[in-house]
Amino acid sequence: MIRIAVIGVGHIARHEHLPALKQSPSFDLVAAVSPVPVDLSVPVFESIAALMESGIAVDAVAICTPPDRRYMLAREAIEAGWHVLLEKPPTLTRSQAQALRDLARSEGVTIFAAWHSVYASAIPRIRSLLSDIDPVSIAITWKENADKWHPGADWLWRPGALGVFDAGINALSILTVTNAEPVVFQEARLDFYGDQQAPARAELSLTGGRTACPITASFDWRHDPASEIWEIRWSLPEGDTLCLAKGGAHLSRGEHVIPLEESREYAGVYRHFAQLIDTGESSLDLRPLDLVSEALAYGARRRH
Repeated sequence: MIRIAVIGVGHIARHEHLPALKQSPSFDLVAAVSPVPVDLSVPVFESIAALMESGIAVDAVAICTPPDRRYMLAREAIEAGWHVLLEKPPTLTRSQAQALRDLARSEGVTIFAAWHSVYASAIPRIRSLLSDIDPVSIAITWKENADKWHPGADWLWRPGALGVFDAGINALSILTVTNAEPVVFQEARLDFYGDQQAPARAELSLTGGRTACPITASFDWRHDPASEIWEIRWSLPEGDTLCLAKGGAHLSRGEHVIPLEESREYAGVYRHFAQLIDTGESSLDLRPLDLVSEALAYGARRRH
């Protein structure tokens, strides 16, 4: 069993990471780190330093804090000799991620960017179906309500935060892992509201594939919580379509629904993390982060 500690015990850690770890045959949760008091079945420490001083044996950590804190926490963990899983996005910038990758390599530990959406049960089917088909166009519609999923989380909107891309990057991770060719940024329009320093809505234009097919992405974090949408639609030759819906839980081709096993994304995340640790490898895919960084850097901005 790999002895693991969870760093950051917010909504995602409680509802996804902790249940997945409880069911994992490879990991044993031995501790947690949280700057605010939380009630767990394992010891909880205020900092990584306090965890190290406790003498509790740790092999790996899952860093589930807001993105702007992950780089320094990951450095501490790697320097302690621990394998590191990073919630998405792994860091705020490519340079931070590359520095962590180099440090992990020098310390001989695994670092893993956990793009949980790519472990949906539909993803292997999509990759197989698209392996010999060039889409005519791709349309992403990813609309949800931030207050529903992250109640009271002011970190979503402060300087350096990703805003709506904290959710939209999930769609981009699916896009990049299923597209046979690199996805290329073209332009973006970003909408900011009130005094928020991160966008709440975004429209992206991208291209990808051997035929440079047009890709559009519409992201909204102010959407009606009663009618949220997580959909990617591939328009295929001769009027055929492939549609991923419900964030990866539903797949159809034309009018035909493709049967899928129940999606257990975080079970897949931890299964892969264990495999990487076992083989001494790392996985730090930065393609979704690159697209978001380019949109934030070069997108046209509108203030509401």
